[in-house]
Amino acid sequence: IIFSLIVLLLLLFILSPVTDRSKVTADKKIKIKTLLEIGLCQRQVARDSNVSQTCVAHVSKKLKQNLPLSNSIGQGRKKASTQDNDRQLSYIMKKDRTKSSQMLAAEWTLSNGKKLCALTVRRRLISMGYKSYTAKRKLLRTPAQIKKRLTFDKYHQYWSNEWNNVIWSGEAHFEVFNRKNRTLVRRLKLENNELFNFVSRVKGGGATVSV
Repeated sequence: IIFSLIVLLLLLFILSPVTDRSKVTADKKIKIKTLLEIGLCQRQVARDSNVSQTCVAHVSKKLKQNLPLSNSIGQGRKKASTQDNDRQLSYIMKKDRTKSSQMLAAEWTLSNGKKLCALTVRRRLISMGYKSYTAKRKLLRTPAQIKKRLTFDKYHQYWSNEWNNVIWSGEAHFEVFNRKNRTLVRRLKLENNELFNFVSRVKGGGATVSV
């Protein structure tokens, strides 16, 4: 008999509509209030409103005590990190903006002693405005460089036979370093022209091989 009661309670718990407390909107609470004032029982109100019977009981209790239906301050699950922890995460991220969320989570855990996952790191950084963007390979041309290229093109636009005096090479160019094609950088949307948003390139000194 005891085993049957336990199984029955488990089935009732599984089949009962369960919703997050924070997701019960003010409009739904007003609907629950209206249904209770009509005279429906709490079980019927919970079924019609698609909420738990406990939620309906809390609303009914507030109505009897003439309390507001809104949630009181301080309810709900507390954040795993404080504002100081979030500022510390921002400082760790800015030291190396190319680090992955797993690496940042490990450093963050060592600094504050709290076991926080990579998903929490991503949520905190996104809430601060930091998203991952693909780092640029080189800077945009300056107005002076654009002017020089335009002057060169205008000077050589009527060349025909003169190009025969230019030596052309058919070498194949291979990169020894700089082989990583895609690097992600965490930054704000307005930081697209900062130096950390560009991939550092090795120039000269055996960086390339021509065959």
